[in-house]
Amino acid sequence: MSAVVRHIGLAGPPSGVALHDGSAVHLRPVAAHDEGALRAFLEGVSPESLRRRFCGATDPGRVAMSLVGGCGAGDAGLVAQAASSTEIVAHAASFRIDAGRAEVAFLVTDVWQGRGLGAVMLSRLVQDAEQRGVSTLVAEVLPGNRAMIAVFERCGYPVAARWDAHGVEVEIDLAARIPVLARAA
Repeated sequence: MSAVVRHIGLAGPPSGVALHDGSAVHLRPVAAHDEGALRAFLEGVSPESLRRRFCGATDPGRVAMSLVGGCGAGDAGLVAQAASSTEIVAHAASFRIDAGRAEVAFLVTDVWQGRGLGAVMLSRLVQDAEQRGVSTLVAEVLPGNRAMIAVFERCGYPVAARWDAHGVEVEIDLAARIPVLARAA
């Protein structure tokens, strides 16, 4: 997998990131030796969080094996580890659909949700996608997963969301960054 995620900009040592609650994580590409740690991560996530990510029941062993070895040439995987340990607390991935589009997906363990980790990981995947010439990111989100939809809506790019009875299809236009307005002091 290391050849697949080389271009995510994290090929060297883990990158330290401070979250808005003051906690810290290290981000790095998924590696071949992560299967056991990913399985432990998946086993520690609540059934509701797993349902929101995978839209149904999952087998942690099969999913961990897929996250480590199931990526194609244009795909990228990223893990976050708690700064004080080697425990994986989040996983994010980008799966190339075609030359200009990629699907993104995220899973953050329950105790780390709400700290901004999903937004940080999305930012890294956006940087990687832009470097590879991807102009659109897409995601399938369950309708009740407002937290993930909010991460996409605040990403700094135009976002189109199409709602139906089964879910929300989110599309992020990377070619049109939204300018950040200066705040009054």
